[in-house]
This record gives sequence, structure tokens and C-alpha cells, in this order.
Amino acid sequence: MTRKESHFWEPMLILPVIGLVLIGVAAVYSATVISPSGNSGLFVRHVASIVLGGFGALLLAWLPPRFLEDLSPLLYFLAAVLLLVVLFAGDAHYGARRWLVAGPIRFQPSEPAKLGFILFLGHYLARKRCDLSRIWSLAGALLICALPFLLVLREPDLGTSLGFPFVAMGMLLWAGLSWLVLFLLASPLLTALFSGHYILWIPFLIGSCALLRARRIGWQLVVLFAILQIGIGLQTPRLWNGLEPYQRARISSFLHPEREPAGAGYQVIQSKIAIGSGQVTGKGPGKGSQTGLAFLPRQHTDFIFSVVGEEYGFAGGAVVLMLFGLLMTRGLILARRVRSRFGSVVAAGLVSLILYHAAVNVAMTLGLAPVTGLPLPFLSFGGSFMVSMLAGTGLLLGVTARRNEYQ
Repeated sequence: MTRKESHFWEPMLILPVIGLVLIGVAAVYSATVISPSGNSGLFVRHVASIVLGGFGALLLAWLPPRFLEDLSPLLYFLAAVLLLVVLFAGDAHYGARRWLVAGPIRFQPSEPAKLGFILFLGHYLARKRCDLSRIWSLAGALLICALPFLLVLREPDLGTSLGFPFVAMGMLLWAGLSWLVLFLLASPLLTALFSGHYILWIPFLIGSCALLRARRIGWQLVVLFAILQIGIGLQTPRLWNGLEPYQRARISSFLHPEREPAGAGYQVIQSKIAIGSGQVTGKGPGKGSQTGLAFLPRQHTDFIFSVVGEEYGFAGGAVVLMLFGLLMTRGLILARRVRSRFGSVVAAGLVSLILYHAAVNVAMTLGLAPVTGLPLPFLSFGGSFMVSMLAGTGLLLGVTARRNEYQ
């Protein structure tokens, strides 16, 4: 590896992250310090998380990808153990156990688990005998995804748990999984979403069977597929009743926020008001009424994009989205150039992780998705999530800086 190839300065990765972090610092300052219940301690903790995350980024950028690949089974195992421990010994908050507390240290195991999962799945997909066209190879990848997904779902944390299959989908596609197989894997979820509306479900079912026949799938398998989808559709009401009350309330408020303007739909309504009131250039730092008067709950965490929209307007929101777009586009370009299969798949997984959180959070604040409690990468109030996202950025830098290594 030449000296130029080992250089970690990748401006199209680093500068967008720095820009997002700085915008987040300004927004968190407005949402915590400049408010009726001003809390400078939260802002200090946010800055401390950024510093700690920066050290994590330097460490993972410095460690060789081959070393991380060898270490990935242990990291995945430790992540699974912590996710299991939190179910029994975690700090209970609002009916969920998501945090482990050890003296002054309080962290969310599901956040570092994402990195351990990406590394281990990348290790599995990089093996020479891993052929995704074979059922057992694909089943192994799905099992790797299923363990953290089910453990986090049990906490319960639906939004975070769904991130594991989304990232796995991106990594599997990058590793060569066909779109048809991906569609078959996603069809149960699509059936569950459409089954409550027959005008959507029936065309979806008919179109899916026609697609399978067009790909020369035998009639026996097509009929089996149809029976499976009908069974899932009929069981969807039971799945709905199995959700936690707050999860059902979030979905209902997403579909009809106006029905509960003082209840579950309150956050979505106030978020829309905040973003809309910012107009083109915003009201200015610290001058937002929704932010300053604390009309919008959790504005420094889940709804930080609303703060940006109110104080910096459409222009500020567009800058944030462009920085995310630049970061992810450059990440995928570099992932294609990485000669190591492990490094390439891991880079694609890290970009998928950022995409999932950014897309869901922004859609949530705009009322285009249910409120999930997912923070916005690099902007939301720090903690386990900030440290993990910055560490993931360092991992992405380390992998792409050694893109000419081959294994």
C-alpha cells in the first residue's frame, strides 16, 4: 500500500460529517440552553459525546480491517450478550429496558451492537464458500440478522430493531443477492402493510404471482407463495394486537394525527408547525417559538430536524439533506473501489445504517412516517448513538483508506 493509499483524509466523507455535527451543536444548544427550562448540562454531555465519538472514530480508522474482521465474531457475541443482559438488568424507562447503568456510565447496548453486527455479517458474506444463491448461505446471513433484531425488539424498541434487517438488506444486495430473492424476503412485510386495505392487497398479491411466473417460477411454488401471503394477511390483526399500546398509538397518530391533537398526534403536529414556520431562511438561531417555548417535546433528540427547520428554514433543512446525500454517495462510490470483499460490504452496511436513520427521522418529523424514536445521525443529542455513529464513520474511513488491500 502506497503512502497516498494509506492517507485517511477523505474530504468528501469527513467534511459532511463535520458540517452535520456543527449544525447539530447549534441546534442542540438552542433546544437545551436557550429554552425556558434551560439545561446547560445536556449541552455539555452532547459535546462530551462528540469528543468521545471522535476518539472512537480515530481508533477504528487506525485499526486494520483484517484485524477487525478477525475480531468480528467476538464483537458480535459480546453485543448479543449485552443485548440479552439489558432485557433482565436494564434500566426500565417508560415500560422499556434499553439502557445499562454502571455508576456514572449509562449507555444503550443496541447502538454499538449495530457496528458489531455489520462487521460480523461482512465477515460472513466475505467468505469464499458463501454463495447467496444457495439457501443455506442465505439462511446463515438471515440468522445473523435475526438475533439482534429479536433481542432489540424485545426491549421493546421497534424503530431500532428494524434497522438491522434494513442494513442487512443493503449488505446482501451489495454482496450479490438478486432483487427477486429480496422481494420474496420482503413480501411478508408488504403483505402485512397492505392486508388492511384490500384495494392494495389484492393487486399486490396478483402482481406478485404474475412476477414469479414471468421469472419462470413453477406453478407449485407460486401457489405456495400465494397461500403463505394469504396466511400472513389473515394473521396481521393478531400481530397488530400484539404491539405495545404506545406503538399502536404512534402508528395511529401517523395515519390520523388530527384526531389526537393533544395526545399521540401532538408531536407530529407541532413538528410540522415548527418546520413550516421557518419558511425559506428561518427565524434565526435561538429565535424559534416552538423551540424556545418548548411546545415540541424531545426537540433536542428525535425532533432535532424540526429545530433546524424552524431556525434555519428550508435552506437549513436542504443543507442538512445535501450533506447526508454527499456523505452517502461518496461512501458508496468508495465502497465500489474497495478491493477487499469484507471492506466493500462493511462500507455498504455503514452507508445503509446512516441512510436508514436519516430517512426515517426526517420522514417522521415531516409526518411522512410514524414516530419511532430514532435520532438523526450526527445532529441529535449525543450519547451512545452519537458515539456509535462517529465511530462508524471512522470505520468507514479506515476501510476506504485501505481500499487497495486485497484478501
